[in-house]
Amino acid sequence: MITQKEIEKQNFILWYSLYATEKELEMARTHNRKILDRLLQEYAEEVEKVNRTRYLYERIIQSKSMKTQGFDVTLKINYFSYQRKSRFLLKAN
Repeated sequence: MITQKEIEKQNFILWYSLYATEKELEMARTHNRKILDRLLQEYAEEVEKVNRTRYLYERIIQSKSMKTQGFDVTLKINYFSYQRKSRFLLKAN
């Protein structure tokens, strides 16, 4: 079962990396700087993965201007590895 925290994570990563316009990002930086900074710090690795995938996708599109090949960019979160990591951290403490 997906937790509320995981839903927040997926929503933020998709919004920030794929859907937010420059105007929306600027508004978030102006009005919600602390929250935005916290979420960026917390999910930096996942945001970077999406950004690298988008960059690769854009490079493929540009290099094949006559023949465009598209890819579905979907963020997949491995819930089971997250659980194992959490258990490991709990045992270490």
